[in-house]
Amino acid sequence: MRNILYHRSLLYLCNTYTQFMRKSFYSIVTMVLFLVSCSQKSTDKVSSTINFPKGFTQTLVLGTETSANKQGSFEEMSYVHFQLDEVTADSTFVFTGKVTRMQYKSDIFGEKESLDTEVIQSLNSTKRLSATELEMYNDIKQYLDKEFTLTLDKYGNIIKEAQFKGDDSYLYDTSFVDQYTPVPLAFPKEKLAVGTTWDFNTENPLIASQKIKYVYTVDDITEDRIFVDVEMTIDGFAGMLKKNKAKGIYEIDRKTKRFIKGERTMNIQTGGGKAIYKIYEL
Repeated sequence: MRNILYHRSLLYLCNTYTQFMRKSFYSIVTMVLFLVSCSQKSTDKVSSTINFPKGFTQTLVLGTETSANKQGSFEEMSYVHFQLDEVTADSTFVFTGKVTRMQYKSDIFGEKESLDTEVIQSLNSTKRLSATELEMYNDIKQYLDKEFTLTLDKYGNIIKEAQFKGDDSYLYDTSFVDQYTPVPLAFPKEKLAVGTTWDFNTENPLIASQKIKYVYTVDDITEDRIFVDVEMTIDGFAGMLKKNKAKGIYEIDRKTKRFIKGERTMNIQTGGGKAIYKIYEL
């Protein structure tokens, strides 16, 4: 009898151990497969040309903000609406754009200022603005909803810079809208795949002597999105600022190359903290 109980107990222990090992094995295999699948990047190659449909419209919000700066902080945002007017036979894209809203708030050295053109227009009053805020509003109000045109090639390069519409266009400073484009990065001619890297060189729209270099690298391609790492290097200025870098990632529609959202972060050289540049569709 004891032998039978002993053998049954031994058999039970063996079965239990076998089941435990089997479950452990399955758990390990499942975990390994999960980690492998997470680490794998797409091998897809996709066209690098923009492909906006007829009648395409989009509003992009472009903003800059600082955080944890000893001298204070500020935040500004511009809302820019774009409409595709024409796609020519040689695949250039003609857009109409307009700045529909601007927001600004700052707390520099303890002096607080804020401005929201939408609020001012809805109230139809500037009485609540300080003298400085009123001066700022008077400088920008003429540009609100003032239409301008610009032309891009099929890779997103600006081939005809922004020009305001209307007989009075000569009265408007185009540098106000030079930085705005429905394609915030220009694509290379080669197809896009994970690891594709390309450069884009430009200059500060406000300070032409200050050169800016962008390095883009495709990080991943999913069924409907392209993720692009971006590194921006901006030259120093007049002995006051050293060369600086900003890094971030952009998210783009795979088929059309519509910009979805993106962000770059840069360390501030004076006063510490960070500057964050954001773009996203409304």
